[in-house]
Amino acid sequence: MSSVGSVEQLEELLALGHESRSFEVKGPGSPGGLKDKAYLGQIAKAVMAMGNLRDGGLVCLGIDEPRMREMRPGLSAEQVAQWSDYDQVHTAMASLVDPPPGFQPLLFRLSSGCDVVVLEVDEFDDVPHLCRADVGDVLQAGAMYVRPRGMPRSVRVPDAREMRDVLDIATDKAVREFLRRAYAAGLPSPGAGPAINADSERFDAERAEAWAAVVSSVLEQVNSSGHTDVAIRPVPFDAERVAPRRLVAFLEQQTVRLRGWPLPYIDSRQPIQRLGTFVGQDIAPTVVPHLESWRMCASGQFLHRRALATDMRDSPLLEATAEGTTGAVALWDIVLYMVELAELAARFAAGLHCDHIDIDIALAGVAGRELIAGDHQDHVRPGLIVHADRLNATRRVDSQTLLANPRRVGVTLAQDLLAQFGLDLPDTALLDLQQRVFGS
Repeated sequence: MSSVGSVEQLEELLALGHESRSFEVKGPGSPGGLKDKAYLGQIAKAVMAMGNLRDGGLVCLGIDEPRMREMRPGLSAEQVAQWSDYDQVHTAMASLVDPPPGFQPLLFRLSSGCDVVVLEVDEFDDVPHLCRADVGDVLQAGAMYVRPRGMPRSVRVPDAREMRDVLDIATDKAVREFLRRAYAAGLPSPGAGPAINADSERFDAERAEAWAAVVSSVLEQVNSSGHTDVAIRPVPFDAERVAPRRLVAFLEQQTVRLRGWPLPYIDSRQPIQRLGTFVGQDIAPTVVPHLESWRMCASGQFLHRRALATDMRDSPLLEATAEGTTGAVALWDIVLYMVELAELAARFAAGLHCDHIDIDIALAGVAGRELIAGDHQDHVRPGLIVHADRLNATRRVDSQTLLANPRRVGVTLAQDLLAQFGLDLPDTALLDLQQRVFGS
């Protein structure tokens, strides 16, 4: 589920100055609020479309799109009371959306002094959302509304490709539910598969070529920071697994949006680097403190480098506590990112129809850094300092396990890295951490 955990995260999305596929803003509308049928219809359309998007999305009420960076005009006290009342909003949505959407209304006061309500909309449970009733020229009964690729907007499903995306979500849900039940019942997995190093040289060569093709100033900035360096590899190696013309579309379809900010971030306003058998982008922190580079290869190998949160954000909570350290690594940053990566790997496994996925992870540029909690809710004992500049972890995971329980796989990946700092926490503590942020 796309989520926004703090006013700082919300303001980062607003600071972009434009909507995204999983983030839509709506002005405050008329004082009538829920009683204004036309405005309610606009909100219901956005909620339906987000509910039909993989991982759901966010609808921010109270901000005019042209004034996103100003974070204005905000909601009145009466509008805040209406839109933050779950029962009222759920009743209104249920009258227009079938099946009724899952959502959570969140109230935020922005640094501009304005109040907004964010509807955190869940991906549909089993059946996609359809419109239940006509509302003027805003909604049509029986229509399905989606957030198509390209220009972010909520519209009736425009073509077969967008319809296929929604149906694929429903199919994936059914497959995952079957595998979860089979996994719980003790159905044997496919096993370890071919040796983990059988194709590693070919993947490694492709990886080196992809990163060396274009070394931008952004990539150099990533490389000079503390960063994660990740490869997701469908095995066995097949140089022609994904046609070059389909690489961007494939990656867009697998994108993970558990925290609002997608993994990977594909910037539709920036040209894609098309480099023969692979594509990529380097995302600079022009507005939001986020720095990443990604490459998608025709073999199905996905490469991602991302600066650590402790290198990008200025907060006392993200500072090392021990003397003589070179910096910090936040526990939550590692755990949440590993869970997102495992979910992305699961989608690759389903989308590429492979039996196993290799996940190769490194923390780079971390010599002398201390592991810290990074927030007020978790605790890490002080003095956990690593002296190696690069920490590595590699796992081969069968697709059944990935699809049945990607979050547990993510926690296992996090444990592989955190243990190298000397941290000894039970899996349940890390599962609780990710559930607190991502939900169930």
